[in-house]
Amino acid sequence: MYLSHLQINKSQVSQFVLLPGDPARVDVIGKKLGGFKILGQNREFRIGLGSFRGKNITVCSTGIGCPSTAIAVEELINSGARVLIRVGTCGGAWRSDIKVGSLVIPNATVRDEGTTREYIPEGFPALADREVVNALVESAKKHKTRYFVGINRTHDAFYGNQKSIVKWGKYLKDERWQQYETPILSSEMECAALFVVACLRNVKAGAVLAVNASPESLKERIGGRGQAVIAEQNKLDSKKVIQKTIDVALDAITRLK
Repeated sequence: MYLSHLQINKSQVSQFVLLPGDPARVDVIGKKLGGFKILGQNREFRIGLGSFRGKNITVCSTGIGCPSTAIAVEELINSGARVLIRVGTCGGAWRSDIKVGSLVIPNATVRDEGTTREYIPEGFPALADREVVNALVESAKKHKTRYFVGINRTHDAFYGNQKSIVKWGKYLKDERWQQYETPILSSEMECAALFVVACLRNVKAGAVLAVNASPESLKERIGGRGQAVIAEQNKLDSKKVIQKTIDVALDAITRLK
């Protein structure tokens, strides 16, 4: 069977899959794998295959956003993928205590996008698999990496209206909540499609996100401080923390059956 969008043979997909957004990151991950080779590239989908500590691992880029992510995830699952981990970035975190170089391991994500509404109504939660989350946490501990576990937000428009961000923190203006921080740790554009499709297809999925910009505190934004949405602080910081996400994800796979 030849996959329509990934344009590789079904037999070339392993049970374990890493999903970076950037096609160039496929080759970065590939440097950590034994016998790595590129299987193909079509549009935003660059796909490679290698091994790590005895496990075959497929690496497939998703491009930016949920529509292309859902396409990749559907075709990979149809081909036998059973554990899928997004290895991505989230720019600046939504809390001031989550600094550049940290990792966010989402246990759930806000469905602030349109793709998953095509699958199931908005009330359905987008949850990461518990075993995958636990494996990522144990791996982060092993690597002595600063990490945070919590809720992520997935959205559609990188250059969208700031009101789409502020709505998630309006409650913080109320005196009752002023001593609290937001439980939404980060914001990116792919996790919702991965979590929802994987859940509906009864496979395991999770994500580890590199914090590669200074905090974009939601609480401070609500308080009136203007903040830009920044994709990355600088290339060097991004490179370092992305390497952390790769190491943590690979080690997590070795912990999973």
